[in-house]
Amino acid sequence: MAEYLNLIQIISGIFAVVLIFAGILMSVKKLNPEKYEVIPVKTTVISTLLIILGLLSYAVMKTCTNMTVVTEEHYDLWALYLASLGEVIKLFGFIVFVPVLFRLFKPRSRKEKPAEEEFSDEESES
Repeated sequence: MAEYLNLIQIISGIFAVVLIFAGILMSVKKLNPEKYEVIPVKTTVISTLLIILGLLSYAVMKTCTNMTVVTEEHYDLWALYLASLGEVIKLFGFIVFVPVLFRLFKPRSRKEKPAEEEFSDEESES
């Protein structure tokens, strides 16, 4: 049984890392300061869901870790998972808000080019 727990732990850990980084990178790729555009809502929702799935997968990994430690107590599997999920949310729950923060930071508006042209016209007249 311990071999399977280690295998599940490794697979869920790798899956968690891939999902979390995919969610963050999806939001970061939409950030483009040259275009002055806000990240689309659809991208924000998808990246947030990927991060949530990654954290749930990380909770599976923590459950496998806690299961090997707490085998003598005979806790129910769901109790172990919920305790692990609470621990994961307490430590890494803030990551869910990263795509929302990227969306909330609105890009600054462009500087108007006619103002630059006015300065060049004034210099040429003098």
